Amino acid sequence: MGNLKIGTAKVCITPPAEAFPYPGPAYLGGGIEIEGVYLDIYVRMIALSNGEETFLFGCFEESNGTDALKDAVTAKYGIPYQNQMYCQIHNHGGVQTTTVVREGRGQKKHHQFLEVQERMGQMIFERALEAAGEALANMVPAKWGFGTGRSYINVNRDYPIDDGYYSQIDYYDGPSDKTLSVLKFTDENDQVIAAILNYSAHAITTIGAKDVDGKFKVSGDFPGFTCDYLEKEYPGSVVMWTTGAAGDQNAICCFTGEKHYSENCKVSVNEGIPGGYQYAYSQNLGERHAVDADRVLKQIVCHDGLTLRSAYTDVYVPQQEAPAGTNFWLNIAMAQNNVNVVENIAPDMIKDGKIIGRHIDDYLPVDKPEDCEMQLFILGDLAIVTVAAELYVNLGKAIKEACPLKKVFVITVAGGHGNRIGYVQDTDSNTHKTFQHFGEAYPCDSNRIFTDGVKKLVEDIFY
Repeated sequence: MGNLKIGTAKVCITPPAEAFPYPGPAYLGGGIEIEGVYLDIYVRMIALSNGEETFLFGCFEESNGTDALKDAVTAKYGIPYQNQMYCQIHNHGGVQTTTVVREGRGQKKHHQFLEVQERMGQMIFERALEAAGEALANMVPAKWGFGTGRSYINVNRDYPIDDGYYSQIDYYDGPSDKTLSVLKFTDENDQVIAAILNYSAHAITTIGAKDVDGKFKVSGDFPGFTCDYLEKEYPGSVVMWTTGAAGDQNAICCFTGEKHYSENCKVSVNEGIPGGYQYAYSQNLGERHAVDADRVLKQIVCHDGLTLRSAYTDVYVPQQEAPAGTNFWLNIAMAQNNVNVVENIAPDMIKDGKIIGRHIDDYLPVDKPEDCEMQLFILGDLAIVTVAAELYVNLGKAIKEACPLKKVFVITVAGGHGNRIGYVQDTDSNTHKTFQHFGEAYPCDSNRIFTDGVKKLVEDIFY
């Protein structure tokens, strides 16, 4: 065996029974409560050491991470800030929490958090810190390998409507990326002990879903089922799923259909879909995705030794704000033609199942850009780029092309600053009136901003 050692941890972050009923997400219009658990959710950690450097990668099966974790790990375990990566699967089937923030940082705009969400944020922070220590403590000699395959479970979700806006509906003519990247670690007996998967899709198949008993429930969405399947296939392993550039990518057929394809549609296709359907579909899709990943895992040949390098930087993205008096969540719902949520927020805007008089004023640029953390991790001949935002798929492709290493993948919804700037459209898409267009990032030359960031990171490491 060479100099590489690997340690893993998997710690449950499911809300305790006393936390229910738990407030549902604001983007569904309010009034929704989560009342149970369909599938436990976890924070997973993988520690890597080559005797000179130690890296720590973590992933949360929920929609928010924790900004302060890097500093806490540095203080408690001595791992440098730039050698840590934490991301979220951006799970819309999990729970929303506050984050434990770094000093001087605020919470995300447009969110009002309750005490129970603050307690959950603190619990997740403490369990993540526990998981980090566990992974660092149980490292064993290991080998590693990397491979890619294809998984056809995602689709572009920016469906153009005849009035100039876009619905969040499967759009097969839109750009997409079917690449499934797999990083594999084995022990000295060639048994899989850890894997990191990367794929461009939103974990959104159980959004607003009710079980057969009529209750909204927590799950890890399709990535949770993917990891569960593979961890059973390889007993004792920890499998981490990470989201690539998925700002305009959904899992296929993930919605019950509350959106109309055009103003001429007479019916919403969610009518008659039974409770429990979306959870079953999520498991089916997650297991299909797991089979695709397993096909890649079985083809990867692992080898000894690993060089480890890292760097981080901030790039700056112009920001915007809605005109005074605007209801942010109503605009988001209107932009994607989400009839159900608009009706929940402003019932007078709905007539005969349609949004009447849809119009969204252009947002206004603000003077101060927002900093967005980027990181570059070099593992042998593999590059991993992480970004603290939700990037459109073509922006992710541009980042890959700007990196001089041939083997590269991009992890989004990551970074020590948290997911501060939300969605970022690629340069060619930034005039499209999608709901992402009406977020916090002002339309800009995003391809240049982020590819310049990659180039700086490469210079910091190699030159």
